[in-house]
This record gives sequence, C-alpha cells and structure tokens, in this order.
Amino acid sequence: MVLYKNYNLNIGDDDLKLKSDYLIYCDESCPLEYELVTLLGAISCDYKNKEKIVKDLRKLKSEYFKSSRYETKWVKISNNKIEYYKKLIDYFYNNENIRVRILVAKEKDKLNNKKYNNGDYQTWYYKMYYYLLDRFIDANYSYYILYDEKDKYTTYRMNTVKKIIENKKSFNKFSSFNLRTKQINSKESELMQLLDVIMGAVGYKNRGYMEKDKQTGQAKKEIVKYLESKFEKNIENGTSPYETKFNIFIWKPKKEVKYD
Repeated sequence: MVLYKNYNLNIGDDDLKLKSDYLIYCDESCPLEYELVTLLGAISCDYKNKEKIVKDLRKLKSEYFKSSRYETKWVKISNNKIEYYKKLIDYFYNNENIRVRILVAKEKDKLNNKKYNNGDYQTWYYKMYYYLLDRFIDANYSYYILYDEKDKYTTYRMNTVKKIIENKKSFNKFSSFNLRTKQINSKESELMQLLDVIMGAVGYKNRGYMEKDKQTGQAKKEIVKYLESKFEKNIENGTSPYETKFNIFIWKPKKEVKYD
C-alpha cells in the first residue's frame, strides 16, 4: 500500500497557495466498522470569500475568548460558552457562501459487506464518501478537498475518494474541472472547526443522546435545539436531497427480504 505523505502538519486556512473555485473541508466521526453510527461531513465555500469568512470567525472568537485562535469544538460546549456557539450557528445561517452536507450512516450492524461490497468495509466507506461529495461537485468548476489526518491511512483514503469521483463524473474536453486534495491541521482551520460543531450536533441527536444524556449535556442539548429552530428542521430526519444550504442525508442498509 502506497501512502501519500504531507509533512507540513500546520497547514490551515491561511496556507492555500493554489487557487480553486471552491474549497470543500471534510471530516468524519466514528468511522470504524464496529461503530453503529458513522458521520461524514463536508463544508464548502467559494475560494474568493474564504479569507473574509476566516476573518469573521476569528473576530467572533475574539469577542468571547482571549485569543482569536481559540479552537472551537463540539466537545468544548459548556454552559458558559453557549452564547458563542449560538452566534457561530447564526453566522453559518446568515452567510450564503457557506454550505454544509452531512451523511449519517445508521444501523451499521446490519451492513452486508459480503453481498454488496466484496466483503470489504473500506469499499462501503468509499461509497459513502462519494455520496457525501457528489452533490457538492460540478464538472464546470475546480475544487480543493481539504481534510484532517485521523490516522496514517487518511491521506491514502482521501486520494482514493478523489479517484472515484474523477472516474464516476462525466466530463468533456471543454470542462474546467480540476480536483485536488490536501491535508490540513483542523486546529488551524476555522471552517473545519465550524463543521465539527455542526456535525457534533447532528451526531448527538442521531445517536439518541438527547434522551440518553439526562443528567449532563444540557448545554449541548440547547445548541441542538437552537440549530433545529434556526433552520426549522428535525436533524434526525434528514433533508430533501435538493437542499443546498444545510443538507443531511440519512443512510441505512438495504433491508434483506426473507422468503419462506
């Protein structure tokens, strides 16, 4: 197995030298085979507005924290930080240049990889990533797919996803399509951190923690409810496939038909 390496682990929002039409930041939650619910997420903005978005998000941080480089994360939500996280959701809601798509794979204990994926869980994983990104990518534009390294195989997996997208999309000789991938450090990326918060809320609801977490997690529950009220949707039900601003795709394995 050949692994693609990028030794600069401090690349963030300020370090993209090659321009593209759109940037797509990708993240995942609980991706291992034995985990019952897996989330894949993508947040996108056009390249020309990226700098302003980053400045806005850092300015918002400086209003609530000592440093504008405070790392925003779902796990850091607490009662004394609720207002900041609500303002973060407001910013996402009001900024027409930011789009989010989240794939929630449920009931993974019913996966039949032997029948549908040649017995290979990674084949299923690549299919899910394609489903996640397919509606973000158009043949008439160029893209950067940016990701945070989770383990030593992350870069290999993302380059495999890139090849699948390139092979499955239909392009003609006049297309300006170009797709690049780059590893970044999520601690240095404001957009990746915003995605972490939105994915955290979607995962919290879809894993049933709103009911399970009775004694603790009140701040997280409030953020989930605020996100739902802002977008007027139940994030456990998914959205229309044509929703472009905040799209949630709930995926479940095919039901096996049993014959007598």
